[in-house]
Amino acid sequence: MRHLNYNHLLYFHTVAREGSIAKASERLHLTPQTISGQLKLLEESVGKPLFDRVGRGLMLTETG
Repeated sequence: MRHLNYNHLLYFHTVAREGSIAKASERLHLTPQTISGQLKLLEESVGKPLFDRVGRGLMLTETG
């Protein structure tokens, strides 16, 4: 498992709460690319997808 930090969890929580990377990026004042990249690292670390991509939105998987 890769080294994770607080930001990985903050981004995950915010995306889960907001339902999209775009909305989470607005709330966190970050680019969508930053959040998307960090979520990808988190999913790689866990070894399973944490979100199902549904259109422009995201829904938690069973793992998420």
